[in-house]
Amino acid sequence: MDETNQKFIAEAVDLTHDALGVVKLEDGYTVFVEDLLKGETAEIEITARKKNYGFGKVIQRLTKSPFRVTPKCKHFYECGGCGLMHMDYDLQLSFKKYRIESTLKRHKLADVQVNDMIGMATPYYYRNKVEIKFHQGEKGLEAGFFQAKSHRLVNLEECHIITKKTFEIITLLKNICNELNIEAYDSETKKGCLKSALIRESALNKEIVILLNVAKEPIPQEEVLVSKLRNKIPEIVGVASTIATDESTLSNDPIRTIYGKTSISDSLNNIIYEIGLRSFFQTNTIQAEKMIQIALEYADINRKSRVIDAYCGIGAISLNASKKANKVFGIEIVRSAIQDAKRNAQVNNITNAFFEVGDVEAVLSKWKKFSFDAIFIDPPRRGCSKGFIKALVEIKVPTIVYISCDQATLCRDLEQLVQSGYEVKEITPIDMFPQTIHVESITLLSLK
Repeated sequence: MDETNQKFIAEAVDLTHDALGVVKLEDGYTVFVEDLLKGETAEIEITARKKNYGFGKVIQRLTKSPFRVTPKCKHFYECGGCGLMHMDYDLQLSFKKYRIESTLKRHKLADVQVNDMIGMATPYYYRNKVEIKFHQGEKGLEAGFFQAKSHRLVNLEECHIITKKTFEIITLLKNICNELNIEAYDSETKKGCLKSALIRESALNKEIVILLNVAKEPIPQEEVLVSKLRNKIPEIVGVASTIATDESTLSNDPIRTIYGKTSISDSLNNIIYEIGLRSFFQTNTIQAEKMIQIALEYADINRKSRVIDAYCGIGAISLNASKKANKVFGIEIVRSAIQDAKRNAQVNNITNAFFEVGDVEAVLSKWKKFSFDAIFIDPPRRGCSKGFIKALVEIKVPTIVYISCDQATLCRDLEQLVQSGYEVKEITPIDMFPQTIHVESITLLSLK
C-alpha cells in the first residue's frame, strides 16, 4: 500500500548523520523525519516513500525532548544551514561524538577511543568568512544563502554564526545597492550585475576585505558604493571584483582591485598569516588554534623530527610545526596556496619549512626513499584517494595525524590504514562548526 501522505503516531528512536529523527513504523518500515529529536513522539506524515525507507514531517509534536531549545535564528526552518540549532549545545556535542563512534563501528573500528568533543564557550558568531548570494526581489536586492537542497535564496534578516560586523556589511550592501540601483544578476534575462560576495574578517586586527563576484565590470557607481561602505564601516580595507565563471574559492578568474588591498592578516598560536581573498583558512579561528595544538601534541615532534604536511594550504599547520621540528615539508596542489605559504614563512622568519606544488600522491611517491617521523593529513571532505593511501603506506611514516571534516570518509580511510599496518590510538573531535551538522576531528595513528 502507498503510505505517502498517510499519518502515523510514532517515536524517534535515533538520529541520522544529518539529525533527522529515525522512526520505525509497526511493520518495521523506517521513516526519516525533520525536526524530531530522539525520544520525541509525534504525529507524522510520510512525504516521500522509497522501497526500504521514506521521509516524513511532523504534523503535531506530542512529547518534547528536554534537550530541545528554541532556535536562536528566525531563518532556522527555511535556511537549513544550522541544522542543530534546535538542540541544547551539550546535546550537539554528544551527537557529533556519537556520529563518529557509530561510523567507526560500521567500519569494524568500534574499539577506537573517541575523546569528548571540544566545544566553544560561546558557540555563535564565529565564522571569519562568509559567501553570500544575491537575488533581485520585488522590493530590491536580496542577499543570503540558498535554502538547503535548492536554489531558492533566503534573504537574511539575521544570522548567528557569522560575525556581527560581517552581517552589518551584508545589510549595508543591500541598502546601498538599492539606493544606487545596482541590481543582482538574472541568469535568464542576463540583466543586472552582482552574483555573490565573499567577505573575510581578521580576528587579529578586525580588518575586512570583500570580493564581489559579478557578471560584468565595472560595477555601476562602484566608487560611490565603496565610499558609502567605508564611511559606515571603516574596518573595510579592501574591495575587489571578479567576472565570475566560478564563484568558489578555487576559482582562477582574475581579480580586479577596486579599493585598498586584497588580503588580511590573522594569527594562529602567534604565527602570522597573510590570507588572500581565495586562500583557504579555517573559518573558526578560536577552534583552529585548539585543533593545531592537539595535532602537534599527537605528532610528538622535536628538534630532530622531519615532518610532512600533506594538503598544507597556506601553511597553517606547517608553520606551527616548524617551531618544534627540524624540518617541515608542505605539499599542496593549489599553486596560489603554496605562494601564500612561502610568503607566510618569510613573514614569520621561518627557514625550516619548505613547500612544494603538486598532487600529494605523486609527491609522496617521489619522497619514499627519504625518512620522515610524522605526517599531518588534512584532506578535503572527500578524504584521501586510494593512490594517496598506498603512497602513504609505502613511505612508512611512524606517526600519522589525520585531521578530518567528514567522519564517513575518515573512517573509510582509517579502515584501509589499519589493514595496512597502522593502529588508531585515539580520536579527539572538535566543534569547528557549532549549530551545524559538520564534524571535525583529529586522529592519531601509529605504525605497528
